[in-house]
Amino acid sequence: MGFTYRRLPGRKEVGVFALLLSAGVPVQAEEKSSFTLDETVVTATLSEMEVGKVSAAVEVITAREIAEMGAETLHQILAEAQSVTLEPTSGRQSTVRLRGLGSGSVLVLLDGVRLPSGFQDKVDLVEIPAGLIERIEIVRGPGSALYGSDAIGGVINVITKKPSGKPAAWFGSRYGQSRHGQAEEAVFDAGASGTAGSLGYVVAGSFSDKGRFDFDASDMQTDGDDMRVASGAASLLWQAGERTTVSLGAIYAEVEREGLRAKNKRENDWNNGSDRFTGNVELRHELADDSSLLFRLSRSEYDWGLKLTPKDGSASEQHEVKQVSTQYDGRWRLGVAGGHVVTTGVEYRAEERVDDTVESDAQNFAVFVQDEISVTEKLQAIVGLRYDEHSGFGSVLSPRINLAWRLNERLRLRAAYGEGFRAPTAFELYSGSPYTVNRILLPNPELEPQQSRSWELGADYANGGFSLGLTAFRNDLRDMIAEVYTGKDQGKIRINRMENISDAMTQGFELSASWRLGGGFELSDEFTLLDSEDKASGEELLHVPDMANVLQLAWRGKAAGMTAKLRLVTTGSRSIGGGTRSTGYSMVNLYASKALTSSVTLYAGADNLFDTKVESAYGNVYGPGSSGTLYYGGIGLKI
Repeated sequence: MGFTYRRLPGRKEVGVFALLLSAGVPVQAEEKSSFTLDETVVTATLSEMEVGKVSAAVEVITAREIAEMGAETLHQILAEAQSVTLEPTSGRQSTVRLRGLGSGSVLVLLDGVRLPSGFQDKVDLVEIPAGLIERIEIVRGPGSALYGSDAIGGVINVITKKPSGKPAAWFGSRYGQSRHGQAEEAVFDAGASGTAGSLGYVVAGSFSDKGRFDFDASDMQTDGDDMRVASGAASLLWQAGERTTVSLGAIYAEVEREGLRAKNKRENDWNNGSDRFTGNVELRHELADDSSLLFRLSRSEYDWGLKLTPKDGSASEQHEVKQVSTQYDGRWRLGVAGGHVVTTGVEYRAEERVDDTVESDAQNFAVFVQDEISVTEKLQAIVGLRYDEHSGFGSVLSPRINLAWRLNERLRLRAAYGEGFRAPTAFELYSGSPYTVNRILLPNPELEPQQSRSWELGADYANGGFSLGLTAFRNDLRDMIAEVYTGKDQGKIRINRMENISDAMTQGFELSASWRLGGGFELSDEFTLLDSEDKASGEELLHVPDMANVLQLAWRGKAAGMTAKLRLVTTGSRSIGGGTRSTGYSMVNLYASKALTSSVTLYAGADNLFDTKVESAYGNVYGPGSSGTLYYGGIGLKI
């Protein structure tokens, strides 16, 4: 089938359901040691590689780091990641920007599988509980040579827990409330993992219930909604032979949100829900010590629904989005004489979407090849090329080259160049959003694919307890797909339209540093300086902050089994259109834990300690920047 759109005869009512994702994983993440250079990542090259050898800008957020943030959802975790900022959208969703590029240019994966988008074509990170995450790998910079469309700015791979060797079980419980007596929350996580003979298993579940908060009852809308998230996951790993493994994973999850909204000068009950099923089956076979095959089938189904019911008894308003994505992957990895490791693969993806009365489908076929080259003992290179054939926009080639030169044991230099593309989506072409209270978004069936060229230079230095990373980058974009203000309003509501910006750029500088001070103390900082421009108008791009910084002081008392962390999270000002800039913000977060035994840990924290009010332009929905200071405490058990 081609890239087709047709208007449906009617609209189906959607119940209020919900939530989320993660594939075949457990919930309570066990503690791990701090990030070290010999930790491995898979996202950068599709195979395990030591972080210290990856010739790209990579960040790994471990299970322990996630727990010590006190984060409830994925969006709160990513808000403290290098060069990641939150992007506000309608429907109180929260999505990410990476290096100044919008969510449509950042590919979010779950165990290497694409997540289908929902309302307004976004992957809502609020729906993903932190309790289901084992670690997160963030590869900044162009990823289209491996992953195709949507990976222009980088790739965020959320990795879930796999079966453990020995039987293990865990349970966690947490309670919290804002200093204003609102946003009351209760969170429960539980799971079990182990191996019996040749079969490994994981089962897990997570449930959270967060109350609404509202600081102005006269505006006919809640500032934060009631939200309930429930999810369950299971995975099996079968060692079918000495060189063959088969894995299966599935998760079903749902979310419900209820609040108030003002529309047409009336107060409305707002009921929103979504549910997601994700399943995959994977076969891995080692042909030889330096040769392996992988085959994977994955399917994701996502339903989203909204019902707006006026308090005066007039007719309700309903909307729905349904999206199904099916993907087939095959890869062959081979070690070749002369210091080469070659990975070649084929991918086919079919997507179907219903957005109210508009139905669409699209298919994409791709082949790629990557060569990891040991040029010398100190010089490494990665060269890659991907060919995509899109059912609606034809074919495109995406090349990349990464270089890493280790001058000595302490210093390494990096360089990278890559090209990428992003095809317009059905939402951008034909659906738009005519019914949100923040702005009206008109679709544009004449959109062209977005293309990019990206460069970066970097250096990494490590000496004893001190480490430093520096990276300069630039993204040049042609036909950038973006919202543009039409200059018209409907009442007080802005009317935007999807357009191609002929020439745009983002550029910046990243610094990351850590220093072990002694006595169990460690000081770390992640700083990003950003700049952006629509070259046709000379104006800044929307929602790109001029800087972001996370400064952290951590203390670990191993003998006492105690940990404490103090974090200062800062985001700079950004343009929100019409010549208006939102002010930046800084929040102070505090966390402390005490291990009573090897199996029992108590913890407590305070996020947004000084009750800073964060503007909605920063996408910090449902977080402490919206609700005010949040106090919480909990217990974790290992069995």
